[in-house]
Amino acid sequence: MDETDDARTSVVRAALRSHGWRSLPAEEVARVLIAARDRHRIEVLLGDVVGTSDGGWQALSPVDPDDIRVAPLTEFLSGRPWREMSLRALVPELLDVLDRWWFRWQWRLGDETAPADDA
Repeated sequence: MDETDDARTSVVRAALRSHGWRSLPAEEVARVLIAARDRHRIEVLLGDVVGTSDGGWQALSPVDPDDIRVAPLTEFLSGRPWREMSLRALVPELLDVLDRWWFRWQWRLGDETAPADDA
């Protein structure tokens, strides 16, 4: 795991922890995870541009329930005993599921022979 991935998982773990993740339904866990991941991506992108700053953030709000990335994470969580897992174990799995889903989704935009969902 490189430094960016470690920072990303740390940010996501902190966001989930602050939202009391074990008491949340799976869909809400997915929504908070995606919001934290998105915010971290923006921070990284702004950090790469000389002379910019994030200007400070409002409290993290989960992404909208109809965000297309929520369903694949919710489906993944529904088949696992995720409340029994540690955040250190759960977050990398969820980020990996999201990254693989996103790759397949983008692939399908340009090619009908995209990799199978179970690949």
